[in-house]
Amino acid sequence: MPTSGTAMIFGHLPAGYITSKLLFKRFEKHNLVYKEFMFWGMLGAIAPDADLLYYYTIDDYHHPHHTYLTHLPFFWVTLFLISLLWLHLRDNHSQNQAFAVIFTLSGCIHMVLDTFTGNVFWLAPVFSTPFSFVSTDLEYNSWELNYFTHWTFVLELCIVWWAVFLRFRTS
Repeated sequence: MPTSGTAMIFGHLPAGYITSKLLFKRFEKHNLVYKEFMFWGMLGAIAPDADLLYYYTIDDYHHPHHTYLTHLPFFWVTLFLISLLWLHLRDNHSQNQAFAVIFTLSGCIHMVLDTFTGNVFWLAPVFSTPFSFVSTDLEYNSWELNYFTHWTFVLELCIVWWAVFLRFRTS
């Protein structure tokens, strides 16, 4: 577990669900399969955390995982813009462009959510200044106690609730 600040543990996947659910109808002309669109959106929402495999196994906690390529907003914004360009330049209305857009958009949303719970390097690679919406100082000696008592945990619960609401609403 992290040694400082808070973390978003449960909120990323539901955020990908929310994003995909809300945008699905905007891509109707691409003849999308709903479950596949949802899959790519939810995968994109957790894809930035793939760097945790490297962090825990090879890097052995030497560098904060928010400094890796998969946690740099520049990386995700660039991929998102490329996917939007691909979507608008192609006429065949293939599913692939829509999948790329939802995947990369969800990765961008991951970056925004991480800014609520830790340092994100929004200006990298030009500047290496971290940015966070909140203080990431520990208040208690227990990481778990810091996680469950920080206001960002309520934000995370709201994201989970919203996803559950969207899943079970009738319409």
